[in-house]
Amino acid sequence: MDEVRTPPPAAAPLTRAQKVLAATGGLFFAGLAGLGGYGSFASVRDVAEPWFGGQAWIVPAGVDLGILALVSVALLLEWLAMPMPALRWMAFAFTGATVWLNVSAAHGDATGMVMHAAMPILFITFIEAVRHAIRRRAGIAAGTVREGIPVARWLLAPWSTFRLWRRMVLWQITSYPRALTAEQRRRHALALLSEHYGRKWRTKAPADVVWMLSDGVMLDEALARVTELTAPKPDKAPPPRKAPQRKPARRQPPRSVATDNEARALAIIDAEPDITGTELGRRLGISTRQGQRLLSRLTRPAPASTSSAS
Repeated sequence: MDEVRTPPPAAAPLTRAQKVLAATGGLFFAGLAGLGGYGSFASVRDVAEPWFGGQAWIVPAGVDLGILALVSVALLLEWLAMPMPALRWMAFAFTGATVWLNVSAAHGDATGMVMHAAMPILFITFIEAVRHAIRRRAGIAAGTVREGIPVARWLLAPWSTFRLWRRMVLWQITSYPRALTAEQRRRHALALLSEHYGRKWRTKAPADVVWMLSDGVMLDEALARVTELTAPKPDKAPPPRKAPQRKPARRQPPRSVATDNEARALAIIDAEPDITGTELGRRLGISTRQGQRLLSRLTRPAPASTSSAS
């Protein structure tokens, strides 16, 4: 499961003081643009007069209007989160051309060159400040502005900070606190795998889990898998012991039956002294072994009795 991304925070509206300050800056910028355009107009016209004659005023007017048009469209596209770097660099190129033409009007005088270049440079600096503010607010609203990492972290842990910054860039993590939380969860999962599998956990753990933790992606799923892999397994209960089976006691024939068999056996033995135990058992209806035992017991000679001489 991928991480749930929180919606980007909306850009805070300008306060009254900020609006007043922005309006004041806009007025100053308008004055700077007017003065710069007025001063540049005469200088560039004089430089272009040898080539354009009476139409030399077209050059400074066209260049200044082109700069304003390019800057306006570039700022609008930045505001709409659709920046077009070509417009910005083209405006810089026209401004650079204006600066060059103004410097040429100084005829090599250092003081004049600085004075001619000062206002165009201020104009470009102000435009870049406005562009930065617009781009920042548009990026905050769209969730594409990446928060910076504090300098102290770069100094204390440069290598781990670089890897954190790299993951923020690769996976479009714009929030620095959220990136820190993800890094802490990732390291916790790595510690669990290292404890469970040992130093060679990269070769023993599942390949997809290793990839997710190495690149810092899909951390929710990775942590769930790691928790499942490293959870202690319950001990297996020993198999129940089987109760010893007792052999059924041999059933002894009733006494009356044994007596009848002995009487019949004695009669048969008296009639047939050479009878075998097998035949005796068959006639009595007992097993061969029982017949042999009965024959042996009945034909066994009685022990001789000894009397002491007086």
